[in-house]
Amino acid sequence: MPYLPLRSHLAPVTLAIGLTAACAVGHEASAQWTQATDHRATELARAKEAFNQQRYALALYAFESWIDDAGNVESNDFVDASYHAAMSALALYHKDAVVRVKGFMADFPESPLALQAHWELANYHYKRKNYSRASEEFMGIRIRELAKPKRDELRFKLGHCLFEREAFEKARVYLYDVLDVEGEFQAPAQYYFSHIAYLNGQPQVALDGFERIADHPAFAELVPLYIAQLLHATGQFDRLKEYAPPLLDESSGLDEESVAEVAHLLGDAWYRDGAFETASPYLELAWEGTDGPGRGPEFAYQMGYTRYRLGDWRGALDCLPLATYGEDELAQNAAYHMADCYLEMGDRARAKQAFKTASTPEFDLDIQEDAFFHYAKLAYELSFNPFDDAIVAFETYLEQFPSSPRRDEAYRFLLQVHMTSRDYERALKALDNITNPDETVRAAAQLLAFNRAVELFQNKQLSQALKFFKRSRANNVDPQLHAETFYWEGEILYNKGDYPGAAAAYAKFSTTPGSYLSDLHNDADYARGYAHYKSEKYTDALSAFRSYLETNPDDDPSRMRDAELRTADCFYALKSFDQAAEYYDRVLARGVKPLDYALFQRAMSSKLDEDLAGQLTRLNQLLEDHPDSRLVVEALFQAGRTHIERDELDKAETKLLRLVDDFGATPRAKQALVELCLVGVKQGQEDKVLALWDRIRNDYGNDNVAADAYNIVEPLLIRRGLLDNLPAAVGLDGDEIEQRIFESASYLALENRCEEALPRLEEYIRQYPAGRYISEAQFYAGNCQFEQGNPEEAYTAYVAVLAMPAGEFTEASSLGAATIAWNAGDHRAALGHYETLEEVAMLQTNRLESAIGQMRCHYLLGQENQAADFAARVMYDPATPDDIRRTAKLWNARIACNQGYHSTVLQDLDELVTFGGSAGAEAQYLLAEHAFNTENYDGCETMLFGLIENFYQQETWRNKGFLLLVSTYVGLNDLFQARATAESILANVQAPDVQEAVSDLLFEIDALEAAQNAPDTNTNGDETPNEEPESNDE
Repeated sequence: MPYLPLRSHLAPVTLAIGLTAACAVGHEASAQWTQATDHRATELARAKEAFNQQRYALALYAFESWIDDAGNVESNDFVDASYHAAMSALALYHKDAVVRVKGFMADFPESPLALQAHWELANYHYKRKNYSRASEEFMGIRIRELAKPKRDELRFKLGHCLFEREAFEKARVYLYDVLDVEGEFQAPAQYYFSHIAYLNGQPQVALDGFERIADHPAFAELVPLYIAQLLHATGQFDRLKEYAPPLLDESSGLDEESVAEVAHLLGDAWYRDGAFETASPYLELAWEGTDGPGRGPEFAYQMGYTRYRLGDWRGALDCLPLATYGEDELAQNAAYHMADCYLEMGDRARAKQAFKTASTPEFDLDIQEDAFFHYAKLAYELSFNPFDDAIVAFETYLEQFPSSPRRDEAYRFLLQVHMTSRDYERALKALDNITNPDETVRAAAQLLAFNRAVELFQNKQLSQALKFFKRSRANNVDPQLHAETFYWEGEILYNKGDYPGAAAAYAKFSTTPGSYLSDLHNDADYARGYAHYKSEKYTDALSAFRSYLETNPDDDPSRMRDAELRTADCFYALKSFDQAAEYYDRVLARGVKPLDYALFQRAMSSKLDEDLAGQLTRLNQLLEDHPDSRLVVEALFQAGRTHIERDELDKAETKLLRLVDDFGATPRAKQALVELCLVGVKQGQEDKVLALWDRIRNDYGNDNVAADAYNIVEPLLIRRGLLDNLPAAVGLDGDEIEQRIFESASYLALENRCEEALPRLEEYIRQYPAGRYISEAQFYAGNCQFEQGNPEEAYTAYVAVLAMPAGEFTEASSLGAATIAWNAGDHRAALGHYETLEEVAMLQTNRLESAIGQMRCHYLLGQENQAADFAARVMYDPATPDDIRRTAKLWNARIACNQGYHSTVLQDLDELVTFGGSAGAEAQYLLAEHAFNTENYDGCETMLFGLIENFYQQETWRNKGFLLLVSTYVGLNDLFQARATAESILANVQAPDVQEAVSDLLFEIDALEAAQNAPDTNTNGDETPNEEPESNDE
């Protein structure tokens, strides 16, 4: 357990240390006073008298007055007066006191009073607890010149100062010298020396020292706590048990915190002996008196375990959790005993969790094994388990402890836990490991496989579920369960669309022994009816549904209604409309909602039975009683058509207009427009018909309804001479073929199966250059070509889309064409596409992409002002993401720097540097370039070094930086460094553009060096005019 360090209990030891002001001077002053014969001697004597009486302010005034009138500054009286004036200022704590004393020591270094002044200055700092200054002054005193008592005092005070400054080793040396010197400093020296021993890990030395001063009046109340601590630290528990109890009495003078500390030490001493009843009151006292960090894991475990041993389960649980936060043996033990406490209190759920916690660490293997077993057992007993389960627990237990004496017991639990566990897969694997399964094991295997199959069925893993139902069927212990596997097989096959197979499985269930005991028995005919119904075997479905209705008259009303409804549907499909009507009426009579479908089907049965009035009555009832039904649209449409058949044209128009106006987004709306054309023709309202035709032509020009409408209005169009501008769907043959060709190609494209999609798309484009899906086909072809690495072909396809009227693929095609043109370096074409993208873009990202693209293209086309405009647009758009904003800042900075306006973008460049990468390297280069342009060559050099060091991987900007560095050295007129750098670049950088640029720089350097070496005067006339210069080819 941790113990509060002695340092925190350190109490200041007050020593009566004052200014030794009078020294031997007082006696001399008295003699002078009696012998004074003149005025100045009298004044000096009076000043000394005031000093001796500790009237320092008066003394200071008198001494200063005397000094001001003194003539001989070398006299003993002047030295004496100066000393006492400085001591008076020191005693008065004047701000200039230290300066006065230092001044005196400097002015009169040979005076005996200089040593005394130094001593008083050191004591002055010591008294004010300025231990740093005090130690400096004490160290400056020549200790050999001091009298023996003062030497001991200096050693103690210097040791104390160093102690307070935590220079413990140095302090220890000085304090040690005083330990055996009797006097006022011996006890405090022992006190601090013992502290240092404790801090140095020498508890016995510390204990011996504290015991030496235990009876000293100044330390009688301080050291008992330390002695108690050190008795514990040195393992002297028997002595501690005798020594510590009196310290707990109020008469000891210890504060509450110290009492708690002693109680803890004493309780721990008894705890170590296993004397928990004796330890308990001490530990309880300590626990009560300790708060916060003092209640650490060790103490919390000790207190909790003591309560646990005394049967105080609730009290133990108040402490033990505090000891479980670490990952050590203590935490494992605490969790283990918490679990036992919970078991004693009947809280098995919490006990299980605590056992689980204790079973994980491997610090104490015995505890781990026992905790794991109890955890697994509780997981079984509690039966539910949201995160783990008993199967996993027992399997892991048996894996980790295969030789446990409880192995057989664990297996017995495992056999039972399979029945209540939720992890059927692992349970079955465990069962497979049992070599001699009896009937109990087989029954468990049957149930577990069945439950696993149901679980898989619920998770839509149908094929896997069927395998486990068959596996369950292989262990025919429970006949009911065996029979139900066939029912569930029917459910699986039904969900997989194998309706004949499902019907057969349902029938097998019904004839298998055990099915009559199953709650599913009554469901089988109903399910079999649906399987036949889905197979369009309506006669078999009728048989199954009617069997269900006859044998289950009291079943759930909603399912009875559904069975009757399906029976009606079967009669309807078999064109037995009278019988269908009978069953629809039975459904309606039951009144079980929803009734709209039955009402609609009953209406349609009436029509097919040529009862048009009855049909309209029921359709109107549906529209009135079920205004929110999904069948309202169909009811309006069918009612409208029936009204047309009955020549009730106004009513037909009303129904159809309601459909168009209220449900214009439904497919029936366009068909209703066709029917309205027919109504208009029958009404002879030609203008109304033409208006409807225009609407169909414009809105559905590529839809088949346009052809249907055309068939109705053709005579009118011929008569009016309006056969121009017919929609594409009119008069075209092979619409269905065209649609199938396109859909087969587009499906592959959407699935990203481009290699298969491209030939089909190209075939469609070839066959239908003006087809209904031509823009979509060109777009998909462009995407696939791009994915296949054919940018030129992709570009051609995108451009083809852009040549058509704007549509839903214009935006994406603009972006694709712009991207390809940009990548190909065709910036003018890319600009055009980015401009188109700007016009049609609906997505914010594409609008930003357009702005950035136009910025880049304008820049590379030399149109920097336009580029800057787009950069600003992107930069100051609040919706621009930070990464795109940085891109715009970079391009804006490039433009500004190209135009010589570096200073306007310096802040942006600094920001870009911090983000690193290529942009950061370029920004760093531009900053260096600005420094170069302003002839700040030193700054430029520093920035270029930063570029080369921090962005070395950015080859382009690194190389540009190298080149600029050469020019920088030229600017500094350091041609030697310029040449060396240039030659180094020439040797190490192979990029042709860099090689060429370096060569140019070397020619410049050659010229500058030649100019430096040229003579100051022109050459004379001896030169031969026609003589050619020597060749430099070598």
